[in-house]
Amino acid sequence: MLGRTLRNRYQIIKFLGQGAFGDTYLAKDLDLPGQPHCVVKHLKPKDPNPDHLLIAKGLFDKEAETLHKLGKLHDQIPSLSAHFEENREFYLVQDFIAGHDLTKELIIGEKSSESHTIKLLHDILEVLAIVHQQNVIHRDLKPANLMRRQDGKIILIDFGAVKEISTMVVNAQGQTSFTVGIGTSGYMPSEQAKGKPKLCSDIYAVGMIGIQALTGEHPHNLREDTRKGEVIWRNQAQVSNNLANVLDKMVRDNFSQRYQNADEALQAILSLLSPLPPPPPTPTPTPTPTRRGFLQLVGFAGVGLVGAVVTKSLLNNSSNPLRNENLITQARYNKQMSEYQCT
Repeated sequence: MLGRTLRNRYQIIKFLGQGAFGDTYLAKDLDLPGQPHCVVKHLKPKDPNPDHLLIAKGLFDKEAETLHKLGKLHDQIPSLSAHFEENREFYLVQDFIAGHDLTKELIIGEKSSESHTIKLLHDILEVLAIVHQQNVIHRDLKPANLMRRQDGKIILIDFGAVKEISTMVVNAQGQTSFTVGIGTSGYMPSEQAKGKPKLCSDIYAVGMIGIQALTGEHPHNLREDTRKGEVIWRNQAQVSNNLANVLDKMVRDNFSQRYQNADEALQAILSLLSPLPPPPPTPTPTPTPTRRGFLQLVGFAGVGLVGAVVTKSLLNNSSNPLRNENLITQARYNKQMSEYQCT
């Protein structure tokens, strides 16, 4: 494939990786200014029968439409530039994400702090919630399919639904089935392994990623209590009961006991981030007068007291005109009252 140009537009320049369902390449888009990089995914149907290829193409077109819609909803989901068929093989062209996948961060043997793990779970669930709101299941969440873009944001890549095309077989009665459950062992719950994934199947995968971060262990290395349907992991991590309880609920074997979608799980994680309620307000203490203020207060009281004493002294002074006028007025009042009583 190296050097080959697909559709006279996408020139393959580098092999990026190989999976059970196809190969991934780095390419240049020759039609756009600057010839920007893009990612080409090459899917090979398992069954080459022409009739079966028509069914595969119908599935491919449907899933490509879903990816195109998701890419328009959120910038943390790669946009789909093109999808096409050539020589009975299928191709997807998506945005190239500059950054690294989470296998570079979640290193086996190295444990992440609780605060870092909570932030990681929050960032994954925040974008996964957009996917689940469209009733779409990713089906293959794992560290390798979570990219840390250069701006620090988490990008969801490699949705598993398209990979079904590579495992599809059609029996003699024309019934379509798939040879394997889509997903990755260790991150895939039991119902998904049986070919019956649900939205909460993605929640199981995110929970296992959180447990991997805290323990530094790959999910394959963790024991399970099959009687209770619980993963045994707390003894390998320094973690609060609050976070541990959330993770345990995310990875229950019985899917009905998990958070049912990314929104529910995100709310549980947000509750761990909620700040403590503010303390009750402290009563404002009565200010203590300063020496200067005290002297001012005494001064005002003193002025009032002196004024009252002076006024009384003046009224009691026989030479004071105010006192004489007051006595005349009182005499007139007494005379009028005597005349009134006589009548």
